[in-house]
Amino acid sequence: MKKLTTAILLVALVGTALFSLTACSSEEEEDLSSKVEEKVAAYRTDLEDSADTLTSTVAIKEYLSNWAKEKGITCTTDGHDNVIMSVKASEEYKEADPTVIVCSYDPKQFRTCIDPIALSLYAVKNNESTGRLTVIFTSEDGHDFSGIRSLNSKYFTDDSNVFCVNGGDKNMWSTSTAGRSSYDFSTEVSYTAPEGEKAYRIRIEGLPGGIPDSRISSYPNPIKEIGDLLAYFKTNSLIYELADIHGGESGNLYPKSASVTVVIDEDDIEKFQKRMETAIENYNDDNLEDYPEMTYTYEEVELPRRVMTQEHLNEFVSLLYTLIDGVYSRDDDDNQVSITSIGSIIKNENRYTISAVGNSLSEADLTEIDTAYKTICGLANVNYKKTDSQSGWTSDSDSDLAKQVAEAFNSYSGADMEYRDCVAATNATYIQEKNENCSIISVSVNENRLERYTGTLITFLLNQTHENTEE
Repeated sequence: MKKLTTAILLVALVGTALFSLTACSSEEEEDLSSKVEEKVAAYRTDLEDSADTLTSTVAIKEYLSNWAKEKGITCTTDGHDNVIMSVKASEEYKEADPTVIVCSYDPKQFRTCIDPIALSLYAVKNNESTGRLTVIFTSEDGHDFSGIRSLNSKYFTDDSNVFCVNGGDKNMWSTSTAGRSSYDFSTEVSYTAPEGEKAYRIRIEGLPGGIPDSRISSYPNPIKEIGDLLAYFKTNSLIYELADIHGGESGNLYPKSASVTVVIDEDDIEKFQKRMETAIENYNDDNLEDYPEMTYTYEEVELPRRVMTQEHLNEFVSLLYTLIDGVYSRDDDDNQVSITSIGSIIKNENRYTISAVGNSLSEADLTEIDTAYKTICGLANVNYKKTDSQSGWTSDSDSDLAKQVAEAFNSYSGADMEYRDCVAATNATYIQEKNENCSIISVSVNENRLERYTGTLITFLLNQTHENTEE
């Protein structure tokens, strides 16, 4: 009887111990999730509240450096406005491979950088005393990757696990990102005195901008809208003269606004106003729900001193209407493969320059886009210049890093993860150029998955090689 009683007690004790371990594990996961959700939201809110002041490279660099100082995190900057924060490995994780997070910041589109910055700040402050971690904030000016191009390659060793974190309309983990080409199309224009009686300024403003990506089919490009409007005037015999047109800040970004000033013949004013009311109503119906801060207006302004000659007006409007903008090609599963975007129109003296960008997962498509733009410019007698290019990046979706990240995602969220190709060009290209032996994953994140993606990254860090001191 004593043996039976002892056996029963042992079974009961083992069962209690197993239950306790399971309960502890469950509580730890819940604690991590709660912690991530609370703190990453706080970081994001602080960035949102500070966004109106973070409008220059200097301001953002100072913000990040001061934040690190306040949190007691080792932080340095280099001569290219990159901010480097680092955390040493704990004794328990001294054998773990180093992890590097690379996150861009850009004063021309800071709000689209908020979510990846919040994720990166959380990781460097709340890494759960894991392995060696380096978080690098690289500077950009109009999504030109200027900071990372000049970044020292010493941060990327052969055994590094690198996460390239970017903002994006769609949340995804990727082992393939697009190549990119940037373009300028420029032309001289001549002017004459206006003949019409009244001038009107048409404006589209309040759009968020951002990096051209998979949302390009739904983003209401204001430059393209104004180009289409001017073409409509021409094809419907509405007589007008063009005084000024401008929009956007960089060919590599979605434009946030665009404006055009036209002079209308007195006999066509009523026709012009009716068309404007219809155009505004249709545009708002299509876009205002998704972009509530957007405004589309027109107002009478003082008659300008000069307008384009009819010859140059016709050439310019024809060019703007003809330039490709939007989805260029899709695969058999209807996934976007190549996209193009008109990003800016800038006037300098008597010269207008239209800037655009093409992104593609296919090298052949990028070549086709080059040819298409070059042909359009040739027909319009406009100067064509390819100003920049970068190769696409591809890694193995069955690599050790890819498998570990998928496991961490499943462990943290309870969901399965599928790697998806990213049609936007990312900083992963430049990491591979600095060291082709390090392991890389590209991450596109926005507010909808910020907590989940941050938790996945922390779980990945916790899962790295370490000594179990509790044992």
